[in-house]
Amino acid sequence: MRGFLGLLGTCSIGLVACGAAPTPCPAGIPPTLAPTTTAPPPPSAPPAPEADVTLLLRPLVSPPRVHVEVTFAFPGGGPASWKIARGAADHVTHATGHDAAGDIGIQVASGSPGIDLRLERPSKGPVTLAYDVLAGGDAPDDPLGVLVLDDRFRGAGERLVALPQGAEGSSVEKNTLLRIDGEALRASGAASSVGVGAARRTTMAPVFLRYASFLAGSLGVEVIDDPAAGHDEGAWLGYTAFDPRPTVAEIAQVRSSLRELLKSDLDPLSFTYLFVAQTRPLGSFSTTARSKSILVQVGPSEPWSAALRLSVAQQLARRWIGGAVEVSSGPDGWWFNDGVSRYVAMLDLAHIGLLTPDEVRDAVAGELSVLATSPHRSLDNAHLAELAPKDDVARATLMARGALYALYEAAVLRTRSKGQHSLADVLRVLVTQAEGLKQRDVPLPVWLGAVGKNDPDAEKTFDALVTRGAPIALPADALGPCFRASTGEYTAFDPGFDLDATRASADSRVSGVRADGPAAKAGLKDGDVVETMQSRDGDATVPIKVVVQRAGAKVTLSYLPRGLHGRGQVWSRLKVPDDRCGEPP
Repeated sequence: MRGFLGLLGTCSIGLVACGAAPTPCPAGIPPTLAPTTTAPPPPSAPPAPEADVTLLLRPLVSPPRVHVEVTFAFPGGGPASWKIARGAADHVTHATGHDAAGDIGIQVASGSPGIDLRLERPSKGPVTLAYDVLAGGDAPDDPLGVLVLDDRFRGAGERLVALPQGAEGSSVEKNTLLRIDGEALRASGAASSVGVGAARRTTMAPVFLRYASFLAGSLGVEVIDDPAAGHDEGAWLGYTAFDPRPTVAEIAQVRSSLRELLKSDLDPLSFTYLFVAQTRPLGSFSTTARSKSILVQVGPSEPWSAALRLSVAQQLARRWIGGAVEVSSGPDGWWFNDGVSRYVAMLDLAHIGLLTPDEVRDAVAGELSVLATSPHRSLDNAHLAELAPKDDVARATLMARGALYALYEAAVLRTRSKGQHSLADVLRVLVTQAEGLKQRDVPLPVWLGAVGKNDPDAEKTFDALVTRGAPIALPADALGPCFRASTGEYTAFDPGFDLDATRASADSRVSGVRADGPAAKAGLKDGDVVETMQSRDGDATVPIKVVVQRAGAKVTLSYLPRGLHGRGQVWSRLKVPDDRCGEPP
């Protein structure tokens, strides 16, 4: 069974990636380089008056870096303080400024967090900041990292885009021109969260650039324009085992069906899907929500599977569940944002025929496995929420707990109302109210009151399953007439060493081997140099096979990545045709 790492490895919620890293180990990350003495190109001229904000990104190969120019057309003087959200100050070099009065000196310093850039004199009129951001130092699959190779560029606004003080908290939209100059690469195609193309003009709040992704290289593209459903664009960098063109069309369908399911008018008219193929093992992928877009990172052999489809759909569902609406229960709202959004994604995919009954069962089994094997399964919701920002296992536990709670209540509502009411009805009402009142926060008593209209035990159920984290046993009819519930054993995926650190290591050295783990018992040691590695991340039933160099000799190891065990509810398939299974409640 897939363990908690397997479940979380399929999904990067919000703006932080949680996906598993690639295998075999990469040859190495481009090294962090000292500042060069080569001066960058001078800043471009201020933008035309109709462009309030202009962003230029120019990836350069030797040394690997990105030249950035950010222009704000201030009518008078602009703020002296600018900020890049993430990164180290020594990765920003050759910072210069220019305005209507001439050149401006720029001071670069570490912020808390991020990087501060400060103008050395007051500015006049449009202001352009130009600087280089050195690539490297990030894990090669970090969705918020900066990668520049001779044939490709991938970057994130958090590490590239400096915004003036005040822009972070402003929702005021401005005419924006984005340009990605990939001429220094072997192929110069470009795309971003704004859409496909090297130059895109749009209207948006500047803060959206901070949470955007950017690509350049040899890209494939697909554009779907449906006046009734919206505008969807897709771009892919590198080879994928699935054809991205029908995949983009399918995701566009899911976006439309979610909007219909939740009766929403909030969804933006345009959305972009960015696919990046890189060295990753089968079953390891990452989906990351970005500004009006989703970044999907897959291995070249990864199929367009039910698990990947569900992960992408969950990111779309987060535009509403955790986006337009958030149930306020203090700082511990992960159960709703991560968990209920996963339930909604599963419900929608099943409704439009993109998840089979068996695939729904497998998704539910993954969540049950997390709760059965998580080392945090006995913690209450508040303590889990404290751990979640820095603990992937805690976050996976919260997501599973929230998704199963939603499925439990959905089954109860369907039974008590004899099919007349559903949890989706509750969500529709809350989304409609939130959009109409422009108020996303829903107090927990309002949520419980809405659920309690058809479930008199709603408060007790929430207290037990979410607040206190009691074991969850779904109602017998939760998955319909095709499945029967019983009790069985789950085993967590545990490689026994630090997969992420080993894969990110510049010299491919194994690290983090636990003395009591399965890797150590199989003979793997810290410092071994990986030649090849095969694994299916998240699946404890598939052996990890690794070949390492140790003291001049080649050592071949194979072992099952079996971690914590736990008992929980399991669902077996009955001999009932799919067309009689029905949909999830």
